[in-house]
Amino acid sequence: MGLELAASGPPPAGVRRRLLLIAIGLFAPIILIWLAAATIVAHGLRFPPALPYSTSGPMSSGKPSVPDARPLSELLDASSDEVTLEQTGQHRLRALLAPAMPAKSAVVLIYPNRVDQQSLAGYFKAIRAAGYPVLIIEYDDSRARSGFGWTERRDVVAAIAALRSRGVQKVAAVGISEGAAAALFAAAEGARLSAIVSDSSYAKLKALLARIPPMDSLNPLFDRTVARELGWMLGSAIERIAPAQAAAKVRNCGLMVINGADDPLVPPSDAREIFAAASGPRQLWIVPAAGHAAALAVQPELYRKRVGAFLAQHLGAPS
Repeated sequence: MGLELAASGPPPAGVRRRLLLIAIGLFAPIILIWLAAATIVAHGLRFPPALPYSTSGPMSSGKPSVPDARPLSELLDASSDEVTLEQTGQHRLRALLAPAMPAKSAVVLIYPNRVDQQSLAGYFKAIRAAGYPVLIIEYDDSRARSGFGWTERRDVVAAIAALRSRGVQKVAAVGISEGAAAALFAAAEGARLSAIVSDSSYAKLKALLARIPPMDSLNPLFDRTVARELGWMLGSAIERIAPAQAAAKVRNCGLMVINGADDPLVPPSDAREIFAAASGPRQLWIVPAAGHAAALAVQPELYRKRVGAFLAQHLGAPS
């Protein structure tokens, strides 16, 4: 009886250690492959190719136009100054101020990476139609990564500082896609902005990721691992990266929220969430038949008119 009880008891410590080592040897490669795959996917999200629907909508269904090879400074049709944005602990970032003239009010234009120069020039001309100088943040190939507006918020702060050093008293930001998110994040952290035009900003990064290929078809557990890896790369938990939450913290700043009604990446519900979270003077414009960041392409005249009136309301008459 005693021998039978001893035989059925727990295995010796040496046997348990061997079993543990065998289990580690079996599962460690699987875990490492899992983490490595999640890192690769997260890296791809930070360095994405241009999304095929980045300016989608009925007007983009035809053959794309041949990109203009001229530098941005020539496409602006205005005198311009190259401005170096100072950033503590980071390399310097280039921007263009056009026209190069003293002014009491100006606008910062923040567009996502990998955008063609013609699109930037189009937004510049829409703002210039309202009469304000524009500071355009330029991202070269060395900065061709997506920070989803979270890392770019520092660029907005640096751009505002550059304008104020030139005597500009009132600054507005016109942000497109992740550029809009960057403007909201910067304002939430105290950047002195008089107005923000948020064109096609997502409301919450966690929800946005679920809509981005290939994240929209991943295993939920692997999806969460990728989100953690991406948050580590961005320096913040994914749950904290939410322009809607940032909008709720913005004070003394007008907000105009624009979104395409047919946006496959950022649906109108995101725009409504940002609009509802804000508490100051605000406007909401859902543009029919427009895809992502396509409001200007679909309604160019109305875009200039509405954005121009909004800027004049919060910046005053241009000097």
